[in-house]
Amino acid sequence: MMRAPQPVCIPIGERAAEVMVPNLVKVVEPPRVPGVPDRRAEVRRALDAPIGSRSLREIARGRRQTVIVVNDITRPYPGQLMVEEIVKDLAEAGMADDQISLLIAYGQHRENTPDELKAMLGEELLRRFRVVHHHAGIPEENITIGYTAGGVEVSVDRFYMEADLKIITGCIAPHQFAGFSGGRKSVIPGIAGIEAVKRHHSFPIRPEKVSLGILENNHFHLEALEAARMTGVDFIVNSVDNAERELVACVAGDLEAAFHAGVEVSRRVWTVRIPVRPKVVIVSPGGYPRDFDLHQSQKAIGCSELLLPDGGGLILCAECRDGAGKPGELLKKAASPDEVIDDFLKNGLKPNGNGKAYMLARAARRYTIALAGSRIPQSDLREMFLDGYDTVEEAIAVMLKRFGPDAPILVVPHASEVIPLIESTDE
Repeated sequence: MMRAPQPVCIPIGERAAEVMVPNLVKVVEPPRVPGVPDRRAEVRRALDAPIGSRSLREIARGRRQTVIVVNDITRPYPGQLMVEEIVKDLAEAGMADDQISLLIAYGQHRENTPDELKAMLGEELLRRFRVVHHHAGIPEENITIGYTAGGVEVSVDRFYMEADLKIITGCIAPHQFAGFSGGRKSVIPGIAGIEAVKRHHSFPIRPEKVSLGILENNHFHLEALEAARMTGVDFIVNSVDNAERELVACVAGDLEAAFHAGVEVSRRVWTVRIPVRPKVVIVSPGGYPRDFDLHQSQKAIGCSELLLPDGGGLILCAECRDGAGKPGELLKKAASPDEVIDDFLKNGLKPNGNGKAYMLARAARRYTIALAGSRIPQSDLREMFLDGYDTVEEAIAVMLKRFGPDAPILVVPHASEVIPLIESTDE
């Protein structure tokens, strides 16, 4: 028998949709770890107390050109604030504005628009410093400096390699392949050439299963770390945020030591115990910009794969204001999910979005997937082996018809980063 619906707030785009959810097992929210009262003071504290490293002011003395690697629009983090505090230390070390450049780490994402750059960095930083856009697919803009033990070609942005002071910024959060984002990921895939990304994001380096929170024996993580060391990263500044996008901690210093300090904080923020494995899960990447497009929104499906039994129902709540992109086009052209999966297994990563298409196809083969609240036309979604619904309630009604009126439902509003620990495997 269906249990009475309960109201749950689910982020979709820039709004919080109140959804009535029947048979609710649990709303899976990470433990409430409060943000710091003063974000700027926390970034300054981290810079003044670097982990495993001399201070940035000491390192910068006598250097001629600095490059600061920053995230693109798809990675929400206090990048503007970090850069503002970093350049204070560089100025104290005697470095002028024209000796400092900002390099946008796009990986394979599209270049950000002028308005997006303003939202990311603010007008003053854009006025003061040169901004360089990384292009993974333009060979002459990247340089190969060697190979990792796993055979990854360490091809990275030429502009970055020509600088004699290299600083990377980012956000440490659970990641479905790397275990955690941040640190070394700013180099590969952030500012890497396409050949490096192809090898690194293909099997056997890519984990076969979702690896949220797993670093040990994770070759995806280890190869990226080795590559970043080879490029000569001098200093990192990384944030750890909570589900409310408040800054919980900032870490700065050595590429590896500071990263691992941030990882321990991130584990406390994002690990959640789940009482029972559900029949249906409702997940959101966490709203904009995490649901910017289908490429980014897929990360919420990664969490779902750790929760659902084969044959379960998955409702993805994601606006996808920038559309389905390259992965969507590949899915639309395919006759079946198996065709997409087989292509990736045979050919590895290609610059046409087949990596994300593979993950979507893998999930579509295992689960019934509904996309709710999306701007992607429902006719397009059907061609991608996904069902589209205007509201979450419509998707719930369809799932209950399929799995029974008493099917237990779990809701994960910030599924892109939650590390779920199942306490019972009873279905």
